[in-house]
Amino acid sequence: MMTSLKSAIVGNRLSRRLLTVLMLCGLLMAPSAQAQSGTSQLVTGAACFIVTPVYGAFKLAFAGVGSVVGGLTWIFTAGDYYSAKKVWDASQKGTYIITPEHLSGQKPIEFVGPTRP
Repeated sequence: MMTSLKSAIVGNRLSRRLLTVLMLCGLLMAPSAQAQSGTSQLVTGAACFIVTPVYGAFKLAFAGVGSVVGGLTWIFTAGDYYSAKKVWDASQKGTYIITPEHLSGQKPIEFVGPTRP
């Protein structure tokens, strides 16, 4: 019983270290005009796979809070839809999924969505 617990802990530590290394490799890759190698694409894809759930959780929480705040804005402005829409757009629009283009710097990551005056 104790050896299986120890092996699970060691395996968990190893997998965390491996995931951390893959994520750092993907995040530190410099954008290049040349075609990416297979290994480079694999690392970038793995980094996207790892980063997206973490980033997405924060983005979804932000969008959820923004939905509530936008609703309260609508209530406290006596039904002013445009004021509430500014809050909703800022919180709900933007990037939800991290792609290789985001990690290479070709596309910006928009945590806060665009708002129009």
